[in-house]
Amino acid sequence: MSDQYLAQRMADLTQRLLPLLTKEDLTQTAIADISLMHRSNPSQARPIIYRPAVCFMLQGAKKLLVGNTKVTYEQMNYLLIPVMLPVSGRVSQASPDTPYVGLSFNFDTAELRELILLLGDRIPATVKSQSSLCVGKVDSEMMQLLERATELLEKPDDAKVLFPLIRRELMYRLLLGELGGLLRDFNLIDTQASRIAQAIDIIKRRLHEPLRVKDLAGAVHLSESAFYQAFKSVTAMSPIQFQKKLRLDEARRIMLFEGSDVSTACYQVGYESPSQFSREYSRLFGQSPKADINEFRVTSENSYAQLAV
Repeated sequence: MSDQYLAQRMADLTQRLLPLLTKEDLTQTAIADISLMHRSNPSQARPIIYRPAVCFMLQGAKKLLVGNTKVTYEQMNYLLIPVMLPVSGRVSQASPDTPYVGLSFNFDTAELRELILLLGDRIPATVKSQSSLCVGKVDSEMMQLLERATELLEKPDDAKVLFPLIRRELMYRLLLGELGGLLRDFNLIDTQASRIAQAIDIIKRRLHEPLRVKDLAGAVHLSESAFYQAFKSVTAMSPIQFQKKLRLDEARRIMLFEGSDVSTACYQVGYESPSQFSREYSRLFGQSPKADINEFRVTSENSYAQLAV
């Protein structure tokens, strides 16, 4: 099957999804594990917290920065995210006539591990560096799955029965594809990659607590030096930097979507000094917490006004 034919099918698929894109940025679909992304114009770089998932670029392009590593993915690519990861990202290719459109699937970790055991040696060896963010190419089998998933988005009453089958087959195809080894390594028990995934989960669950790298390394049965090196290889940042990014992202969510004030959010995510919190927040998000909240409220009010007209 030619690349040109697959590209045309992808273009047709994008046109089918456009009526479901109700707003800029994220649209949560009727199927909880499928999200759609849409932008009519390029965006500025901004912090993103990726959860374990696979994201398909249907139209447009996006550039990501993980530490000092640059990752670009565009139409006919998929982005594999086997572990939670804070990155900086921007939509680099989009216009009102040809908007950026992406579709993401969340993983079912238990089912993924079951498939890993069933497939065994059929999963290819890891051929790329053990980064936690890699780009693959959509093939004909994945294209069929995207088309079938789109049919379910158009007929959500069928999704309860049929979507679990599509999700399982997608994970099966990913494991047998070019990035299957990477996905396996982060989900098998007792691999170095899976130990870093466990450490990330601990950081997430204990976000408000002080972080001691030595204790974290011991919890995943690695020496402190080996743990530090492996963690930085996977996330492109130190454990302390990783925790800081997660804390600031969670604080932003609490302020913007739960209505908490700056001090409440600061203490809730584990900061002891509001001034330090404000400095680090401004460094990451480009403006102070109060300015960010005010800008969000103005944008939300303008969006509501446009809907009301």
